[in-house]
Amino acid sequence: MPPNRLTLILFAAFCCLPLKAQYTDLYAFEQGNHLIGASVGVKLANDNRTAVSALYEYGLTRLFVDECTLGGGLFGGYYKDKLGMAVEKIYILGVRLNVHYQFVDRLDTYVGIAPNFNIRTYNFKKDTAKIECYVHVGGRFYLTNWLGIFAEASTGYNNFSFGVNVKF
Repeated sequence: MPPNRLTLILFAAFCCLPLKAQYTDLYAFEQGNHLIGASVGVKLANDNRTAVSALYEYGLTRLFVDECTLGGGLFGGYYKDKLGMAVEKIYILGVRLNVHYQFVDRLDTYVGIAPNFNIRTYNFKKDTAKIECYVHVGGRFYLTNWLGIFAEASTGYNNFSFGVNVKF
């Protein structure tokens, strides 16, 4: 193995040690947690478009009981859609506000809103920009205490999205 690859692998392993050692058996999203994630989504309609997005979330405060947390963060997305001869591209940047509740171990369920600003560009007509707000519901299943997979249903540009997240 070339020395550069070995150095990179050792560095990555070294960086992950503090993340793993930071937790014991906590699978819930709690106050003070940070979370990053990436997803692929689909819109089931006449055009069946596909989207990619990324998100960051921070556990703001505990609500009502230990299992309930308010989280807030940012998200961005990119969508490309072909409308006959026209190509539409949509760029989205917004905030997310989620209420998390852990019903069972390893499963973090949440519901939230996502006000956002989006820009639509077209190759055959005038570009547009607008502010919208989406509602979403989802669940994250933690494979380890820091790595999870998630599924989400939304009123936004993708009805269903699936992805991976890292909690630290």
